[in-house]
Amino acid sequence: MALSSVVNAGWQDPLDTPAMETLRAHEELLLDVTNAGDRLVSAGAHGHIVFSDDGGLSWRQGEVPVSVTLTSVDFYGERNGWAVGHDGVILGSEDGGKTWTKQFDGYQANKAILEAARSNLAVMEERAELAAEGSDEEADEAMMALETAQFTLQDAEYDFETGSTKPFLDVEFWSEKEGIAIGAYGMAFTTEDGGKSWQDMASRLPNPDRLHLNSITRTGEQTMVITGEMGLLLRSEDAGQSWTPQPSPYDGSLFGLVDKDKLQLLFALRGHVYQSWDEGITWEELNTGVEQTLLGGFETEKGAVLVGNGGAVILLDRNFRNPRSVILEGRKASAAVTRAAQGHFVIVGEAGVKLLDPQGHLMQAEISMAQGDL
Repeated sequence: MALSSVVNAGWQDPLDTPAMETLRAHEELLLDVTNAGDRLVSAGAHGHIVFSDDGGLSWRQGEVPVSVTLTSVDFYGERNGWAVGHDGVILGSEDGGKTWTKQFDGYQANKAILEAARSNLAVMEERAELAAEGSDEEADEAMMALETAQFTLQDAEYDFETGSTKPFLDVEFWSEKEGIAIGAYGMAFTTEDGGKSWQDMASRLPNPDRLHLNSITRTGEQTMVITGEMGLLLRSEDAGQSWTPQPSPYDGSLFGLVDKDKLQLLFALRGHVYQSWDEGITWEELNTGVEQTLLGGFETEKGAVLVGNGGAVILLDRNFRNPRSVILEGRKASAAVTRAAQGHFVIVGEAGVKLLDPQGHLMQAEISMAQGDL
């Protein structure tokens, strides 16, 4: 009992523990990188968020109020950004990634999901009562929906008691106010006020098995696509208000999609890559020549760049064809890629930051972490 008290007294919730400052943040695990104007911003393990104003040669560390692993970062414009990660955390920045505040976490998420599950169960109970007076088919469908609602409530109650355990895996904003964060076990939240408040939107998604939602990509002014495990593909044409399932070319986990002039590229486990010219109605598989799982991608006017496990980098031409594969030295997993204002590519992952020239060659540049005040 005394030992337990000592252990508990020494434990600090990472949701309430600021990220430690380190000169090696750019060399440790980073899971996403994005552009904030000409600035690069990257997020990863231990709550580290770093930013660079010189194309990734030198980095500075942002002030972050949590020390959980951060999985995704997105900016709308040069100053307004959001980062999401483990324990259901959502962070916001209004100064280009220099300082961050906590907007949301797993405790709040679990409470919102529980309230939504209770409300949905009440609706399904009323619907089942009404359907009992109709046809057998209507009654059966209503009872199935009621059972699903009951199981959903049980899961929500369990999660509420367990704590802030589920991670967000991606975040997408299409204005200073509007955005969506998605994650494991079908978790999905939306905001219309820049993150001051977040609302559960999982009930809008045709995802009854609560499959993991790995990425969300805006492919048009009002159009978005969510990719997930077991080949899950969901599409919205009204800025996330409603979603419909799309036929998937692959029944394994899908990790992302890049879009360029209505040409879409879907990447997945074991080097699987598919392209579509009709916004995901039909897909054609490309032979990438690699079997490494692909985790991140970036489209350019000349094609696309994909990165993944084992140091795999795939470069495609302007029609997303003729894939050329490169294996980075060290074979460390890469999680995300973007392009710097200077024209080269910035890749982040297990080995921190790497720079790749437009021809796909690793740049032998010295990358450092700057010291001093923000």
